[in-house]
Amino acid sequence: MDVPVRQLTSERIADDTYVVRQLFGEGLAPDVLFSNSMVITGAEPVVVDTGARIIGDQWLEAAFSLVEPQDVRWIYLSHDDHDHVGNLYEVLDRCPNATLVMTWFMVERLAAEALVPLDRVQLVNDGETIHAGDRDLVAVIPPTFDSPTSRGLFDSKTGVYWAVDSFATAVPHELTDLDELDPEYWRETFLLVQRTLSPWHRWLDSAKYDEHLDRIRKLGATVIASAHGPATRGTQIETSFGFLEELPNLGPAPLPGQPELELVLAVMASAVATT
Repeated sequence: MDVPVRQLTSERIADDTYVVRQLFGEGLAPDVLFSNSMVITGAEPVVVDTGARIIGDQWLEAAFSLVEPQDVRWIYLSHDDHDHVGNLYEVLDRCPNATLVMTWFMVERLAAEALVPLDRVQLVNDGETIHAGDRDLVAVIPPTFDSPTSRGLFDSKTGVYWAVDSFATAVPHELTDLDELDPEYWRETFLLVQRTLSPWHRWLDSAKYDEHLDRIRKLGATVIASAHGPATRGTQIETSFGFLEELPNLGPAPLPGQPELELVLAVMASAVATT
């Protein structure tokens, strides 16, 4: 059975900056989840993550409707989870002038499938900067993450922070503004996703974690783009930081079990039967 996934219209979130959006899970549950990447169309265009492979042709069409492949100068990998590197080797083939920005641990982990072309790699760790023509891009570890290779990306020119999987939230349907959500629904789904993403939150030292949050606050981001949620803007940013401050004091996220799986299978079977 096919997984319900839909390519959405890409969203401009700042000058020269677009989120390439997909939506997963429609029809399976009351809530759905975005799967996003980002394209910066500046003097030296940047592709930030390469989308999920499940509908790779649609992702490639969407991304390269924003920038010509031969113009891409940087491919930035935030981490090596499959929904962020699904079309990597196709993107490398189509963008012969692009440098692949990653960490050495990503090189090692991706080598289980294929060794990336090392002569096209630039290693960038947390706190280090890429000079991309008309802007500086800084690698910054996000507040929550599920991979040890995760590094967000802050654009000092536009104030956009790519927060990787952090700042994610489930949504009831496609939307572009978090203000469309009921505030309590937003808080509950935000914290559920963050706890599921980062089960280590239960063992955090609150003071040390607050220092990490303050480091990201001090970036002064005007827009926070998440791989799994709508863009966060204005007062939504500080509200989200408030949610994140709760994590050290929360218990583990409730996870689906076999009964929930059987319900999903029943829904999928019913959908197939009616088509």
